Amino acid sequence: MKKISLTGIALTGLLLLSACGTSSTSVSVSPSSAAKETVNTTQKPEDVAGEISFWSWSPEDNVWQQLIKAFNEKYPKIKVNYVRTPSADYEKKIQVAIQGGEIPDVMAFQNGPMIKNYSPILEPLAPLAEKSLGKDWEKKFKTTPLASSKKNGFRTIPTGVAVTPFLSYDVDLFKKVGAEPPKTYDELKQVVKKFEDAKLPGIVPRLGFAGGKSATVTDLFYTLVNQIAPGKLYDADAGKVKFTDPSFIQATNAFKQFYTDKLFQDGNLTTKYDPDLRDMYEQKRQLPMILVGAWIMNDVANKDGLKIGDRTFGLVPMPTIEGGKSSVLINGDVPLGISKDSKNKDAAWRFVEFMATGEYQTILSKALQFLPVKDGLSMDTSNLKTDIEKQSVDVILNAMTKDVGGIRFLDNATIEQALFVNLQKVATGASTPEQAMAEVQKASDTVKR
Repeated sequence: MKKISLTGIALTGLLLLSACGTSSTSVSVSPSSAAKETVNTTQKPEDVAGEISFWSWSPEDNVWQQLIKAFNEKYPKIKVNYVRTPSADYEKKIQVAIQGGEIPDVMAFQNGPMIKNYSPILEPLAPLAEKSLGKDWEKKFKTTPLASSKKNGFRTIPTGVAVTPFLSYDVDLFKKVGAEPPKTYDELKQVVKKFEDAKLPGIVPRLGFAGGKSATVTDLFYTLVNQIAPGKLYDADAGKVKFTDPSFIQATNAFKQFYTDKLFQDGNLTTKYDPDLRDMYEQKRQLPMILVGAWIMNDVANKDGLKIGDRTFGLVPMPTIEGGKSSVLINGDVPLGISKDSKNKDAAWRFVEFMATGEYQTILSKALQFLPVKDGLSMDTSNLKTDIEKQSVDVILNAMTKDVGGIRFLDNATIEQALFVNLQKVATGASTPEQAMAEVQKASDTVKR
């Protein structure tokens, strides 16, 4: 895949929630032939009735209250029972539920193999979208975030867009030690040194990193690769380039350097973003800065609700390594699917449609939970309190206009899992960069393309 220009695909405003990862877990599922309900997309909104279950890790409760109120104003006869589970536990909960025959009407999916594993139990959504939204329904979405759904035959439709990684920092703590937000790796080392020397009580003088989550690890690695060799990552995923290529060795050495220089907090290889790193940074106030996606802006917009209204947070691009150019990753996120077994598919579709193209997208633009996937929507900064936080939105939009290196997830989950395992070995010193990439190439050689 070549480096993507977002200017031509109208990504003028987008944002996200959770660092949604991939997993190699596979389960056996089979579609039921019992549910044969068709969807009446010509029915008037006020006449659609039914009760549906919705499982996800997003939206947060404060956004859900706005969402469901707006939804029920349009669909007063549809009751939605929302079950929210933290992202770290979500896939396991869905796996257990489906194996036990408890399939929600509408469910969110994490990108990667999770959707492939469960696609047999999902209703194809393209025919429903065409009946309801017209033959040109795809034009209602920003083009690139819809790509992953197109690959899975539109068994899912995204509701937001992830953009990552960025460096979020506590403005007051940076002022206290006389530090400026780093633009390069060397400047990042200097900032960490300032915090080490300052010995602020209760502050871990490191860059917070969720190294226990596969997507966060690959986010960092893919960004490093894209900084030095744009497009090569996707060529390797397609089997056109070896992962033993010098560019990948260089990127792996750069990944290792974060650990050699002790820039990340101790124990990061078992740390997940939600709730671990998020709590350390926001509630426990232990970290001066973290690597995170644009979804952090939802918490910044909801500071009072999280009881951190006395804090000010800034956002800058992830520091560049020597010879590297600033780069971010994007993907369509929190894709929703409808169970083939749903007894209320009409109501379920109306809910998915509302989430993907309806007023929920406007709510997202203000809540900044993630970036709206609906074409033409910009982010609304009215819930942000300070100029520096409003400038963070400009940082995100600028990155999306100029610095997108590619899609956040590869086509081949086998390769992603091999990368996660072997990069963790590099971090602990159990493998050299050369050994790690040789193992990844072995995994790549097994992929049928």
